[in-house]
Amino acid sequence: MSDSGRPTRFFILGILICFLFFFSCVQAKGKERPKAENGTLDLSTWDFTNDGTVELNGDWRYYWKELIPPKNFQDDLVSDPSGFIPIPGVWNGHILNGEPLPAIGYITYHLRVYLPETAPDLAIRIDDGQGSAYSLYWNGKLVAYNGHPGPSPEEESPEYLAQTSSVPHAKQVDLVMYISNHYHRNGGFQMPILLGESSKIFAARDRNRMTSAFLAGALLIMGLYHMGLFLFRKKEMEIFWFSLTCLAITSRVLTSGERFIGEVFRNVPWNIFIRVEYLSFYLGVPFMAMFMRTLYPAQFRKTSMIVILTLSVPPCLSIIVLPPALFSYTLPYYQALIVFGGIYGMIMVAIAIFKGLQGAKLMLLGLGIFYAAVLNDFIFYQFHIGPGYLTPAGLFLLTFADAALLGRRIATAFNTSEELSVNLEKKVVERTKELAEERDRTDLLLLNILPKPVAEELKSKGSVTPVYYESASILFTDFVGFTKIAEDMLPKDLVEDLHNCFSEFDSVVSRLGLEKLKTIGDSYMCAGGIPNINFTHAVDNCLAGLEFLRFMHKIANAKSQMGLPFWELRVGVHTGPVTSGVIGSNKFAYDVWGDAVNLASRMESSGKPGHLNISGSTYEVVKDFFVCEHRGKIQAKGKGEVDMYFVSSIRPELSVDSKGILPNEKFEILRMELNLKLSAV
Repeated sequence: MSDSGRPTRFFILGILICFLFFFSCVQAKGKERPKAENGTLDLSTWDFTNDGTVELNGDWRYYWKELIPPKNFQDDLVSDPSGFIPIPGVWNGHILNGEPLPAIGYITYHLRVYLPETAPDLAIRIDDGQGSAYSLYWNGKLVAYNGHPGPSPEEESPEYLAQTSSVPHAKQVDLVMYISNHYHRNGGFQMPILLGESSKIFAARDRNRMTSAFLAGALLIMGLYHMGLFLFRKKEMEIFWFSLTCLAITSRVLTSGERFIGEVFRNVPWNIFIRVEYLSFYLGVPFMAMFMRTLYPAQFRKTSMIVILTLSVPPCLSIIVLPPALFSYTLPYYQALIVFGGIYGMIMVAIAIFKGLQGAKLMLLGLGIFYAAVLNDFIFYQFHIGPGYLTPAGLFLLTFADAALLGRRIATAFNTSEELSVNLEKKVVERTKELAEERDRTDLLLLNILPKPVAEELKSKGSVTPVYYESASILFTDFVGFTKIAEDMLPKDLVEDLHNCFSEFDSVVSRLGLEKLKTIGDSYMCAGGIPNINFTHAVDNCLAGLEFLRFMHKIANAKSQMGLPFWELRVGVHTGPVTSGVIGSNKFAYDVWGDAVNLASRMESSGKPGHLNISGSTYEVVKDFFVCEHRGKIQAKGKGEVDMYFVSSIRPELSVDSKGILPNEKFEILRMELNLKLSAV
């Protein structure tokens, strides 16, 4: 596949992503989603089946540094709240009593929700962690949690996992969420709670998991494959850096979003997982930069690499040595580094395109799709508009583009090496191929002249041994009045008409397993039972003769309507012993000899136009298959009087439509029995 073909496919994928984004935006502009006001959200008129999932956004009540039992809200035994706070959003900087709230602390959120009486089975979905830990209660029932929230670092157990849970139906619901944060730079309710029809919520969760699993598996395979390839070709450093990029992105997919690793190893400390998540994200920048440097060293100069590494290494080290509450402050700085580094990279790749470097268009397309996904995620997290979290998919497409580019480079290098080292072998292979093609053409030509068994014997031995057959059927045809009609025809029309007739005869002969022997002027000769012996050859020849006559009858009708002259056909068949062989040394010809050939010729010449004339010996074989008319003993030139019969059609009981044109299943069974009976004899 050409380099231009691959970018086209990636471009289509990019268009699909843009379409999904646009479609989601259009959806967002549909029916307006209700929002909570003063800690109350009225969904009593919301149709979850038709209107879809709703986010429990708006102003929630909050109680700063209080963990109030959920039952108190159901019984209305709570004091006035600390205030109302917009959800989703961090509590950092929210003003309480004239002072901004700090990042570290704990809080109780409360929202009263009114649901329709006939709501379907419902479920909630929370896509990520809130603060460092949280617990969510639905009318006093714990329905989702991450770790264990507490008023102090010692009492808190932090965790980040996506949560999906069914919830019981109620007309009035008191949602109570405890959130504590003692380990991160941001505290608060950062992701919305999705409430919707249970089947749709769980289906969306399953789709997200399948997508994440696919991305992680594909990236992991690409990373391990290229690392193995590097171990065998250690000079190819671009393979090494690409492998590390794939493995870093794989780790990022596994520790974010659905967080498969967190679910499998839920007892592993959150402190380790958050470091792995950040580090895998941060390491992607230097790894990708080094990969680009090895691909386009003239564009990505050493100085620019030093700058990128100098800016990216300190944040990576901070993840290792500092607590999450501190190193998480590097995230906005690092996101800015990615944006500016990406812009620089795209400019350099554009220069590579201008210089005509291989694969630069594909690389630019991959970068463009990736940054479109990053932009989508920024809009999604800030305004909750768009198809959702697409950065992993964008990274996958970018990585896939890189893999395609790298694969093309490796293939080009291998091809160049092979051309230099095995040029002679390639010429030998090409010449061998040419000889094989020439041999195939010769074989095909030979098979058009001789039967396959005869041709194989001629190729292997250089000659063909004559074969005697105790029984074979010979068929002759001849056009009546051919010479007179041909005198008034143009040579081109004459040859074309003969070609059309004999081509149809050839098709019938091939289908019935007969062997075409030759054409002599306007005469056509074929045989059954040679060189492959069978005992239905007389029946097969009669079927062929009848089809020849029907075809010529159609031709005659068509020409008669146009006022043109037409040929009539005589057909003769005789069954008897013959000898076959190949004659000639320059132009081979497969032929048969014997008295049966002469008698078959007499059957044709002693017949009548539009009729199939057979001998008595042929009649004895086919009389149970066809409607035959005894002509009596007819004088045959050089043979005296010979019993002859006209064959008019297949017997009605052996015909498909009782018209005697096409044989039915009973006919085929009778023919098979004939073959078995005579072969046993």
